[in-house]
Amino acid sequence: MIEGHRQALVDPLSDAIKPVQMTPEELSDLSNEALSRILNNVREEGISASEDPRFHHRFGRDTFINSYFIAETVRHFPNPELWHRTKRAALNFWEYQLPNGQSPHEIKPFNERDARNRFYYRNGDNLVNDDSVDATPLALIVTPIFIETEEELEQFIPKANKALDWMIQNMETYNGWLSYKYNHNNGGLRNQGWMDSKDSIKWKSNRFPPDPIALVEVQAYAWKALRVWSDILQDRDPIRSRKLREMADDLKQRFNRNFIFEDEKGVYLAHGLDGSGSQIRSISINPGLCLWANYKGEPIIKSEVIPSVVRRIMSEELFDETAGIRTFGRYQRTFDKEGYHSGKNVFWPVTSYMIADGLIKLGFVQEGEKVRRAPRTAIKLFGSFIEQFTVENGSYVLFHNGSKKSCRNQTWTMAGFYWESSMDLELSKEKVLVSNGPS
Repeated sequence: MIEGHRQALVDPLSDAIKPVQMTPEELSDLSNEALSRILNNVREEGISASEDPRFHHRFGRDTFINSYFIAETVRHFPNPELWHRTKRAALNFWEYQLPNGQSPHEIKPFNERDARNRFYYRNGDNLVNDDSVDATPLALIVTPIFIETEEELEQFIPKANKALDWMIQNMETYNGWLSYKYNHNNGGLRNQGWMDSKDSIKWKSNRFPPDPIALVEVQAYAWKALRVWSDILQDRDPIRSRKLREMADDLKQRFNRNFIFEDEKGVYLAHGLDGSGSQIRSISINPGLCLWANYKGEPIIKSEVIPSVVRRIMSEELFDETAGIRTFGRYQRTFDKEGYHSGKNVFWPVTSYMIADGLIKLGFVQEGEKVRRAPRTAIKLFGSFIEQFTVENGSYVLFHNGSKKSCRNQTWTMAGFYWESSMDLELSKEKVLVSNGPS
């Protein structure tokens, strides 16, 4: 059983620390713990982002990333109850689709304090806001996994078309890129990607790049959403299907012209483009998320560049085999005063899990295996499925800046761990079957 009450500063670790090794029995126990916690957080009405009361409500980005990893795990270990709950939660999230077609960033129970913030909308007994640019393409990518009948698909297509229209309109407004503008003076999030801290995107001069901001991974999500729905609509709406495929092909061509750069360490992808089209050349984890957003083994990144991106991600600049992939390169100057997303040596297990999945699906199996197992060390040391953490001078530290702190049991860490541990447990099961077979 995982103990969840350790102090923020965990046992000092030497530079020679090795990745944690678990017996199949230990891994199985931890996987069952993850499943138990997931079942507590996944209900038909929605998926709670965390066990933490501060975030025990629903987020679009979290909902669909959680749903993806749960679906991938159920392939290995069928669980009808978990599948049904997750399916209903994913489909029910669409009931809160905004009038413009966008998927909400956050849905939380109504309260007077938050209702005073202008970036929340009242929706029955809930408050809703739209502070994410990636929730909509993620919803379009993941939801079809759970659609099992023609009737369900026909019922869902109008919602999907409305979401696609929002995405296309956004791209047409912002020079062909799925982008966002900063929130000013309304209490909302300044940045609308998964690194949504105020200072997570800045120039080396410590200035904010001019908006709109086109994040690298968001373009990959948009490309995959276009490809997915082009195929789904191929027989039902051939004209729209063709237009979506043409948009996807055009986006991929422009992406590879505009996001690729080369520095002293090789070819990599910019963190994003600013409002003038200039590259934001932070060395970040985000290009790795483009590998996760592959479609039938093809990512938005052109094939000749993929090995360079993989090498950079797996280098000591970004990868730590006892922690995962850093949000920013270890030599990258960052300006995030909070340190929640982009301080020195910050690790979020969920992004490592996403990248591991992409690496494995694109044939970089050895690299993907290393990345998927890397967060185990921190999970074992903290005794919980932590949201994020830092590694400082050989010590693992749970983020706490006095006003904000990392959640100890985040659902997408549970779901990612449940997915990655199932892969090893499946191998163990196969070995037992082989050893018990006919001689």
